Amino acid sequence: MTTNYPSIRKAAIALNVSVKSLNCHIISRVKIGLISLYKGQYLITLEEVENSPSNSCIGGRGLNVQDLPLKKFFVYNTDMTLAYVFDSLVELGRTLTPHRCKIFSDSELSKNKNMQHILRVINKGILTKTELGKFYLFKNPGYSNSLALVVWGCNLYSTIGSAFSIKERDMVKFTPFSYSVIIGIVLSDGRLAYSARGINKYFRFKQSLDKSGYVWFVFSYLAHYCSSLPYLVKGKRAGKETMALEFYTRALPCISEIYSMFTINDKKIIPLNIYNILTPVALAHLIMGDGSARDYGLTLCTDCYTIHDVIRLMNVLIIRYGLTCTLQKKRDNQYRIYISSKSMALLRSIVAPYMHSSMLYKLGIKNDT
Repeated sequence: MTTNYPSIRKAAIALNVSVKSLNCHIISRVKIGLISLYKGQYLITLEEVENSPSNSCIGGRGLNVQDLPLKKFFVYNTDMTLAYVFDSLVELGRTLTPHRCKIFSDSELSKNKNMQHILRVINKGILTKTELGKFYLFKNPGYSNSLALVVWGCNLYSTIGSAFSIKERDMVKFTPFSYSVIIGIVLSDGRLAYSARGINKYFRFKQSLDKSGYVWFVFSYLAHYCSSLPYLVKGKRAGKETMALEFYTRALPCISEIYSMFTINDKKIIPLNIYNILTPVALAHLIMGDGSARDYGLTLCTDCYTIHDVIRLMNVLIIRYGLTCTLQKKRDNQYRIYISSKSMALLRSIVAPYMHSSMLYKLGIKNDT
């Protein structure tokens, strides 16, 4: 059984996988795995591996699932912009059959223009060429070469690596669902900034590496508006090195419209039409970004907004969704919204279907995946 979200990658390793024989050969242990994409095809990487055995332990012989404490396999579909998680090699083998397989060797990879982003990642020092080895890519079973005319934007394929003309950028619009995703994240951790040309705004989203599953979850909905993959960002906090995963969209007029709605004099606000745009999807992403479980209820960390903005947002939760909420003062000029434990069952029914599994704990839901 598959689910439509990627699991959090805690300690991935690059590997070769042969679906036909279900053998694998570990190339090298690395702290951060590599996800690379090729139009219409899949790339497999192993996720959440702890205490991986050395190369000599398993090279060349059939893989027993017990040999590796693997938890999840991650497959990213570039055209449908959906991610799937497989619990085992066996399950993966049932889904992706050998006749769909296309193999890229190191030499082929270096000559393939469509895979140059992998080489750029390698050059950044995340992986070395010797660690890369071969990648087994699988054709997307649902990929279509149809040239039938469709309404612009209705088939939200990935546009990674594609160039957009000015007219094409002007034509891009959000679907109701992707619009709600953007709204919810902008309310919390999302950033809107000017491009280098200073004409339109772009959307930028960054989370610590332990929340990379959520980043890929969001990216799976917004890949149509992006020209590149999420990338690793190194930083320092309290003298310790930190790692984060970040992606950004193209600079688009439709994003500039959102910026105008959320900003007055370069200060972030809660827009006046928040009642209409705070859909269940938007609320789910607001909670995933700024929500914090507390006293069997939930606190929304709205510290960056004025008290008038926070009250406006709280009123929507009370009037539109019927939630019992109170205003709490964090410190001078910082206010938060507390959703009572009495309303948590109602809140779960509203937002849980749209949340990534790694974030369900904020609703008091145990995640067994």
